[in-house]
Amino acid sequence: MKLLSKVRKKIKKALIKVFKAKNIIHSFDIDHSFINSNFGFNQNFKVLSDNAINRIFSFAENIEKNVDIHQKEDMWNIIGSDSDHKNILKFCLEKNKEKFLDLILSSGKSKLVWGFLLGIQYDNLINSKKNREKEAIQILDKLVSLSEFNKLIKVYNPEQGGWIIEDIDVEKLINGNFSINNLKIFNSPKFTFGIKIKEKFLCEKDIIGCYVSNKLDKIIEQYNLNQVNEIGAGLGYGSYYLYSHKNINYNIYDIPSVVLMQAYFLMSSLGEDKIYLSGEKKLNKPTINLFPYWEIFTKNKTDSALWFSQDSFPEIDKKLCEKYVEKIKLSSNSYLFSMNQEARNFNSVGDKQHTVFDLMKETSETSLINRSRDFLRLGYIEELYKL
Repeated sequence: MKLLSKVRKKIKKALIKVFKAKNIIHSFDIDHSFINSNFGFNQNFKVLSDNAINRIFSFAENIEKNVDIHQKEDMWNIIGSDSDHKNILKFCLEKNKEKFLDLILSSGKSKLVWGFLLGIQYDNLINSKKNREKEAIQILDKLVSLSEFNKLIKVYNPEQGGWIIEDIDVEKLINGNFSINNLKIFNSPKFTFGIKIKEKFLCEKDIIGCYVSNKLDKIIEQYNLNQVNEIGAGLGYGSYYLYSHKNINYNIYDIPSVVLMQAYFLMSSLGEDKIYLSGEKKLNKPTINLFPYWEIFTKNKTDSALWFSQDSFPEIDKKLCEKYVEKIKLSSNSYLFSMNQEARNFNSVGDKQHTVFDLMKETSETSLINRSRDFLRLGYIEELYKL
């Protein structure tokens, strides 16, 4: 009987290894009932005050009035040209609160978040149990990696045995990682897929955002920096988790439809008074500051700053990226931290993606301090440059 049990276990391990997803780090033996009981879609329905919504409408007007779109051809042109992206700006300019809220509060199942929220999109998740299990394993994989990074558990080693993840206390890992800086969970869009533990809901981007905040925090402390400038921030998970435990000015530059979404979800997660929208009167305190991407070129040079690019530079038009680099190089006593891939894949507009190293190697005003693999994602590289 014991021999049969051992044989079954060996067969199971072999199957896990053979059928392991290529884009996750760990191998899992997780019961299907666990996934069914602990994973699902976020049903949070948090509506901002009329004052906050009117601020977002005024922000959209300011963006439209001062538009200065640089010539560029990249995958974000395609994403930004989708009807959902066009409509969020349109509804803001029309001050149509009902349509704006209907779109923003259902963004988890729309194309508004295509490319920077879930690995598998809502329609494919809601209609497929297999896809939900794949997405759940992706999230667990990131949670285990974050726990390894934060030294809450051992780093699993395939060379030394014990490499299959079997019995993990998900609630304990969540509490451990997010209690390090007493973090509250980001207010993810309704219909986002993720872990549901008691009153907590978190998705893959929460875990990545928590990891990002830890990395940024260490760089800021080590080099005594006083602000962060991020180019392309998704919904703002990284900025939220850093600002939640560190009073620092955090500037985000992004395309119009995305900064409007950032405004909504950062306000609802962090508090309406913690977010500054371009064109408003600046508060005399550190805030997360949102700007359309072209305003980066009109800002005064910033010193003692940490510039940050995650999942952005390789997907942005190379000529525009070169302009960003020229702007970044003007900063004194500053650093650039990159968390990007180097696939050099087709960029959806007839060319291949470039890399951050391609951009930086052409300038003598920067030096590479560190280059390493990302702790959470296969194929991603972390680089720190001194400006």
